[in-house]
Amino acid sequence: MAESPVSPQAPVREDELPRPPGAVRRFWSGHPLLVDAVLAGVYLLFAMLWATVTPLSSGVWSPLGPILVPLVGGIVAAASLLVRRRRPWVTFAVFGAVAALCLVVDAPAEPFGIAIALYAVFVYRSNRSGWIGFGIAALAGCILFPAIDAALRGRQESPLSSAPTGLLLLVVLLVSALLGVTVGDRRRYIGAILDRANQLARERDQQARLATLAERARITREIHDVVAHSVSVMVSLADGAAALAEKDPGRARSAVQEIGAVGRQSLLEMRQLLGALGDEGTDGEERSPLQPNPGVGDLAALIETFRTAGLPVVTRTHGEPPASPALQNAVFRIVQEALTNVLRYASEPRTVSVTLDFREGAVVVDVVDDGRAGPPAESVGSGRGLVGIRERVRLYGGTADAGPIEGGGWRVHVEMPEQEAQR
Repeated sequence: MAESPVSPQAPVREDELPRPPGAVRRFWSGHPLLVDAVLAGVYLLFAMLWATVTPLSSGVWSPLGPILVPLVGGIVAAASLLVRRRRPWVTFAVFGAVAALCLVVDAPAEPFGIAIALYAVFVYRSNRSGWIGFGIAALAGCILFPAIDAALRGRQESPLSSAPTGLLLLVVLLVSALLGVTVGDRRRYIGAILDRANQLARERDQQARLATLAERARITREIHDVVAHSVSVMVSLADGAAALAEKDPGRARSAVQEIGAVGRQSLLEMRQLLGALGDEGTDGEERSPLQPNPGVGDLAALIETFRTAGLPVVTRTHGEPPASPALQNAVFRIVQEALTNVLRYASEPRTVSVTLDFREGAVVVDVVDDGRAGPPAESVGSGRGLVGIRERVRLYGGTADAGPIEGGGWRVHVEMPEQEAQR
């Protein structure tokens, strides 16, 4: 027989969702102490009636022990109901002690108080604790107390004579235990669901904060790359223009024009970068069109700006650039930061070599300068450059090494795997 196709699960309609608790239930749930006080008052009224029903029916009010002990015990037991949520075993022990005192003075003990205490153990402790309490109450009420009562009174009764009372007690205890199991399991289940929901909410907030911090770090690296490169090139061009102002005015004017070009390009990149954070400007204001992040194809223009600033850069490229725009942008930023460090720190470099090796499954970037050994040229840095390079490389599972080389100069060597997911 052909199987019927399984239809997709229909969305849950609003009228099929469980109804929220009503106003009365919400009120009682929000005032547990009031609920316990009402329960204690109702039980106290019941205990007083139970203690006086025999004298009222028989008209015999002496001796007073069988009357006073249930009354006083009922008051103490009712007071113990106020702590049944926090100390259910205390409430259970108080009711057991009151039942034992009633046995000593030969007063009838009601079975409902111990049932309430047993219910509290199931709900506010655990099912295991509840069944232990059930066993203690059943053993004491059905076997131990009748045997002690017979011994105290010197009665010669058949064990079956107390069977109806023991059976009634067992029924009451069993009903209380089943109710306690049901309510306790539901209470613990809802508590676990709420705890899990709160945990998921905290994890969601933590993930959002981590994502925000990661994005903030990425934007900080981008801003640092743009600003550090542009300012370093502009400072070098300005120094060169000042030196050539009298000797070669034409070259000085070209340097000043290059400063303007670098500044405008930097402003454009900064505007695009900050515009990614939100709407830039208001309606009616001119907005810069968004453009792709620079990649390997933009390295020629970048290196030309460094050459204009007086940096003798030589480039070598092997292989085809990676197809991933993100990986190309990482290569661009790494070269930009490495050359910026050479411009700012290298002492009279004669050659700066930039080697890009696009191997099968890997990208290798090598930037080496031959600056003089000794203290670097004076410059002000924040130390974020090399940190930014290492962070970019770490995102792609690569390695980055930077440090001085023998004989003078500095080298930045980066290797990044070109994974299939990045193509």
